[in-house]
Amino acid sequence: MDLHQLQAFDQIVLYSSFSKAARKLGVSQPTISLRIRALEQEVGGALFQRNGRHLSLTELGQSFLPYTQTALRAMTTGIDVARRTHEGERGQLRIATLPSLAAGFFATALARFYHDHPHIDVAIHTGHTQEICEMLYEHYVHLGFVVGPFFHPELSPLLSLKEPLILVTYPEHPLAQAEHITLAEIVSQGQPFFLIDWNVEVKRWQSHLLSAAPSSTIEVPPQTAYDLLMSGQGVALLTRAMVEQEVKTGRLVELHAQQIPQFHRESLLMHYTTVSSLPTAVKVWLRFFREEARHYCLDSR
Repeated sequence: MDLHQLQAFDQIVLYSSFSKAARKLGVSQPTISLRIRALEQEVGGALFQRNGRHLSLTELGQSFLPYTQTALRAMTTGIDVARRTHEGERGQLRIATLPSLAAGFFATALARFYHDHPHIDVAIHTGHTQEICEMLYEHYVHLGFVVGPFFHPELSPLLSLKEPLILVTYPEHPLAQAEHITLAEIVSQGQPFFLIDWNVEVKRWQSHLLSAAPSSTIEVPPQTAYDLLMSGQGVALLTRAMVEQEVKTGRLVELHAQQIPQFHRESLLMHYTTVSSLPTAVKVWLRFFREEARHYCLDSR
């Protein structure tokens, strides 16, 4: 049993004629007759009966017809989905990301992607680097963002991001009005100064500051530091992308301290090395993300 046989059966029922069905399908009448005989052998009996010039379905044909139509609809839908998937209009997009990267330009890229491709199934998962690596190993996601630098023989980077880290606080903080701020003042007057484990370099710098000028500190994840700042507490080193809109609108204030190094948070977009080709939907999303990332990142390749 094949698709051509089912199409022949369906068209003969529609037109009540072998010859009209043959013309519709672009084949000869002997060809369509051969297809029906082969199909009848498969189902075990005659599908049509003639009463003079009138053609009608047998009981077997009547029972088989709904399943034929269901199969043809499924095949048509499947072909359409396959075509749309190939063209990037349908498919799946599964990405794992760091919680602190799930907002900002990541969210903007995702919103643009969904607006243009609403029929693609999207799933975004968050986790730490080790959890994201496991999702990649198990092929649970197509792509995953991890903290850089990162090296693994089975994972390869598609994109390297370096986001500037800036010192920010809320507008009513005493340091927000000061023109010249020292690092010692930030630590001693942070009320509190939030410690965030961005990378080894930042962690070493923070440890050095605290050893020189002990102060009230709280070690928190980036999102927690952001929420506390927005509620009117403390000073934190956050990525510019996380707070850019808040700084522009005055809900947060960037502090310009003397002698502060230029820190960055490095992230790598990884995929499983053995995957020869990414799905079309993933490639389309990657194009949107590259466009958004260029506005915020020093290094996107």
